[in-house]
Amino acid sequence: MTPTTDVRDFVVNQRNGVKGLVDSLTLTTLPSPYIQPPQERLTSDKIISSSSSKIPVIDVSNWTDPRVAREICDAASKLGLFQIVNHGIAPAELKALIAAARGFFELTAEERRRYWRGSSVSETAWLTTSFNPVKESVLEWRDFLKFEFLPQRHGFAATWPPVCKEQVIDHFERIKPIAKKILNILISNLNSAIDESNKQILMGTMRMNFNYYPECPEPSLAVGTGRHSDINTLTLLLQEDGVLSSLYARATEDGDKWINVPPIPGAIVVNIGDVLQILSNDRYKSIEHCVVVNKSCSRVSIPVFCGPVQDSVIQPLPEVLENSEKSRYREVVYLDYLKGFFGRPHDGKKTIESIKL
Repeated sequence: MTPTTDVRDFVVNQRNGVKGLVDSLTLTTLPSPYIQPPQERLTSDKIISSSSSKIPVIDVSNWTDPRVAREICDAASKLGLFQIVNHGIAPAELKALIAAARGFFELTAEERRRYWRGSSVSETAWLTTSFNPVKESVLEWRDFLKFEFLPQRHGFAATWPPVCKEQVIDHFERIKPIAKKILNILISNLNSAIDESNKQILMGTMRMNFNYYPECPEPSLAVGTGRHSDINTLTLLLQEDGVLSSLYARATEDGDKWINVPPIPGAIVVNIGDVLQILSNDRYKSIEHCVVVNKSCSRVSIPVFCGPVQDSVIQPLPEVLENSEKSRYREVVYLDYLKGFFGRPHDGKKTIESIKL
């Protein structure tokens, strides 16, 4: 299986994913469909040492403390990313979720294939590889299983994989109130509030990924997830403990410099998505980020995405435009925004740039 077409066919069309590729071959070099062009590789000269630019770590044990709100809003305005600790989810519960994700990817290829996108046994859970393998000329070194949380629909999780179903439902239910508290703080800081007019925009949908990054023979030539900003409202990410130098965030908007977001046991990484940048008329920043892969070990990460329902109209909140401030964005139906994002490979922040006035 050396020709490019054979690898791509095996991974994508035969629905084996990159996990299946790694399991079936002893790879000593990176297959050509995964070799990134030099400008997309995260080389050491692009990385800022963490000592000179630190990711905020916010203790949220007391949500009513004005310091918590101040630190969250400050981080959302300056970098668009922070980590929270003492959030109330027990470390053992987070470890059980990571173990459940690994449990899914340790199933046989045949079992995993039952959930492949387009033919999944579940309407609300499906597996795929890379980001958009149909549109990408170069693939990302990642498989992911996506879950859609629809508690209002009876039996929405009935056909989820038994190896992880219970842990996924539990995590959705634990993370939702945390997301709501963060959004309350951020929206209050814009002189607004979560109400009937905007709650479907802020967190009308919740989705979760099990991201799986297999060990990679030549990680310096590959990318786990290409540079992008999330297109939802808010993302709350669980990183696997102990796998260092994996997640990177863009440190400055000008220039190509990046900072590592280290895994902290028990912490949740929170990042601002495009929708919050638009709603706040640029007061908050959606953060561009990427993932690199490792030669010696695989890695799991688990983001939960809070976002709008598809027919939501996204535009700056009236409260932020009260003092004759000009809108920096044209209004857009969220479904159209989604189509723009998923219609091309990861390419930084080009989706949000496309609706700037």
